[in-house]
Amino acid sequence: METYFMPSFPAEAVNEYSKVEKGPGRPPHWEMVFWWTRKPLASARAAIAAALLPSGAYPTQEQFLNDLFPCRHERKTAHACNPSPRLVEKLRGKKLLDPFAGFGSIPLEAMRLGLDVTAVELLPTAYVFLKAVLEYPHRYGREVVETTGREVKELGLEDVAKKFSGARQISDSGRYKVPRLIYDVARWGRWVAQRLREDPDIKELYDENVAVYIGTWEVKCPAGDHYTPLVGNWWLARVKTGKEYERLAWMTWRDGKIEVVDLNEECRKIKAGNCNMLKAVVKTGGEEEEGGSVEWGGMKFVVPGKNVDGKGEVAKCLHCRVDIDHRVVDGRLKKPVKGRKKEGEWYVKWALRQWNNNLERYLNGEITLQELRNSLARPILLIKVKLKNNDLEFELATPQDAEKLWKALEKLKQMWGDPDIPYENIQPYGGATLGDIYKIFIKYRNLFNPRQLLTLVKLVKLVRETGKRVEEEKLREGWSREDAHKYAEAVTTYLAIALCKHADWNSIVSGWQLSYLIAAHTLAMRGIAIVWNWGEYNPLSKYRGTIKAMLENVIDGLSYLVNAVSGSPSGVRVLLDDATTLDKLSGEKFDLIVTDPPYAYDVAYAELSDFYYVWLKRALSDNDGRSLKPRFLQESFFDEFGEEIPTQWKVFAPREVSESEGRREYFKSEPFEVLLARAFTNLLRFLKENGHLVVYYVAKKPEAWAAFVRALWEGAGLELVAAHPVATESEESVVARGKASVLGGYLSVWRRRRGERPLELSDREAVVKAVAERFKQFSSQARGAKGHTLWVYAYLAALSFLTEHWPVKRRGAELRAEELVEAAVDLAFEALLRDAGVELADAASRAYLALRLLEGKEGRVDSDVLSHVERAVGGFGQRLGEVGACEAGGGRRG
Repeated sequence: METYFMPSFPAEAVNEYSKVEKGPGRPPHWEMVFWWTRKPLASARAAIAAALLPSGAYPTQEQFLNDLFPCRHERKTAHACNPSPRLVEKLRGKKLLDPFAGFGSIPLEAMRLGLDVTAVELLPTAYVFLKAVLEYPHRYGREVVETTGREVKELGLEDVAKKFSGARQISDSGRYKVPRLIYDVARWGRWVAQRLREDPDIKELYDENVAVYIGTWEVKCPAGDHYTPLVGNWWLARVKTGKEYERLAWMTWRDGKIEVVDLNEECRKIKAGNCNMLKAVVKTGGEEEEGGSVEWGGMKFVVPGKNVDGKGEVAKCLHCRVDIDHRVVDGRLKKPVKGRKKEGEWYVKWALRQWNNNLERYLNGEITLQELRNSLARPILLIKVKLKNNDLEFELATPQDAEKLWKALEKLKQMWGDPDIPYENIQPYGGATLGDIYKIFIKYRNLFNPRQLLTLVKLVKLVRETGKRVEEEKLREGWSREDAHKYAEAVTTYLAIALCKHADWNSIVSGWQLSYLIAAHTLAMRGIAIVWNWGEYNPLSKYRGTIKAMLENVIDGLSYLVNAVSGSPSGVRVLLDDATTLDKLSGEKFDLIVTDPPYAYDVAYAELSDFYYVWLKRALSDNDGRSLKPRFLQESFFDEFGEEIPTQWKVFAPREVSESEGRREYFKSEPFEVLLARAFTNLLRFLKENGHLVVYYVAKKPEAWAAFVRALWEGAGLELVAAHPVATESEESVVARGKASVLGGYLSVWRRRRGERPLELSDREAVVKAVAERFKQFSSQARGAKGHTLWVYAYLAALSFLTEHWPVKRRGAELRAEELVEAAVDLAFEALLRDAGVELADAASRAYLALRLLEGKEGRVDSDVLSHVERAVGGFGQRLGEVGACEAGGGRRG
């Protein structure tokens, strides 16, 4: 059957709706907890519907879009409203499988469309999150409770009550219906926050009027007896609106100590006009925009440059100005020698590891607190960020503030051996996204300062206690033991997710963001990296980063999810399984498989999401004082013999379909291309004979695309029948940042190849003509497409034509996937030139014309297009710039 995806898919409109989701229009449940990649809901919904509907299902694209997104003309966030009942009825009874479900965008939209959904994940962390996104809102979202307006306000559920009761205003004396699940998560979340606030151990460790502490590491200078702070950025605030600055503050070093310069406060002292909008000239240096100068009010201030460079492995002592580039070789400290500058280990990293070793020794009773304090590196507090009149005030941290870190450490020592303190090791290998932090911070508990770690352990105990209380409450209300346990599992899972987010935003690897005046979260980059200015939120303050704030994010997300799926006629299953085997599906068949598989050199999910795993495991398990015991979601944290699974990296990383050099070398595991091919070949067992496979794919490197084609065309015997470039990750996304993909992102539809259809590429004229014809069909769906988009359609047209054949040969030699991809590139550009009505034999002229055809606004092409042109018209021995076809900086010669 030809589907609606093939001739009529409204790619441009869907991309516009998708782009909104990567900015202010993000789905609220994405804020529940950070996850690395989440595909836009709009594109997932459109792709699923289009792949299941017949080609003539809607006379016009407008009618299709109206049923897909009924509120698209009233709201910018088209995903916010559910699809029309008419569309849901058309798709009723269809079955969808997503074997790489991740955070659940695809299965969530399938549920909204009324399909029966099976979502599979290999990793326990993602499995737990999928339960919260898909299963619990669907299972419990229909049940409501009635409560007073006063309690609604106390729980912060005004918007929820308005949405589900239809009320315009909430009065204290009124009665309002809210979904039971949201009500209980809010009620028990408040209980957790209150108990933490009342905890005497926590109360004495934080000052009530402090919102955030900014700290760093200090190391003992190898040239003397003093300790020097390592400051990665001396700026505290640089908030710009238009051409003026709302906030300007920084640190300086004077007379052997740090001082604060707050320009807004200086302005107020001398009453120099509008001090909330400073007309200042600010200059910064380097890629990190640190250091520099400020000119304001006839005065010029100097902002110091950083005194530590982790990449360059050098620091500077602020006291004696000595360069700390020393190396530790065989336990001895040496200055680097020319020609052997990287011999041994940089002194600063070595000292940080010694701190963590000494910390373990202190907590085990092997050394005294004073011996620990004498370590060559140690954490230090620099600044207290206080809340004052709805503004932030920067104040130097005092020795008394620092003492509270040591006091927290003494409290931890009294609890030492408690299984709620993470004992798991970080993976002992690095890689592109893992870095080398494992060489310094050996255990997950090392990623937190003593006060942060104590707070998290206290929260684990409170969340666990909540689970028991919820279950007991439901038993008293007459629920069966099984139902009470399952419901308590759901409530506790949402509280555990809030705990995970709190951990993400409160570690010694979460840096201070001077433009937003917040501490960034730990996982803000693809991996976990050392930061020199870390932020620590006061969990009791009214500022961001508190457990209360995290619970508000969870409740907002849950409200969205309940509204999305509670009324859906669909069924949903969330399975913990391996896409390469799918043992738990046994013989089932699906109408459609839609998935977003890993992209080779992508995020190392198993290792990085262990940051969450160690906390989820504790919050959702019991603790008998000696070890963790199963309670909720046992399959996530304990194996079939009841033994605890220490970390995901130990058990699941070797099976994860992705490419990590460090992982592969450590485990001697199979390469990405083998695992990807095995997964897709296995998926065919569960796809109906006339079913379609829809795949998102984004990748950096040509070999990753070759692996994709090898898996589907060579291994699974599929042909590409339709494809569109789609908006996937935003430019601000941590996954998209810095990505130079070979083909960008696209959504492709595949089906079983119809037998053997040989193709000989030596008959070039016939092949080019066929590709050019198909290119017209593909590009007709993108009105006015230019630049990279035009190239993508040309490439996909060539790939579609080639993959419907088997075998494909060139002068009798059968092509493999790598050669097929290269042939597609060549034919794509030939089709572009034919479409323009031009035939040129000279390579340089063809290159120039191709660039003119592909240029975007202002006559520019990106580096991806440039590389494709070079590959397609190569052979003249010079790069395009050298023959005058283009010039550096993205421009082109005209």
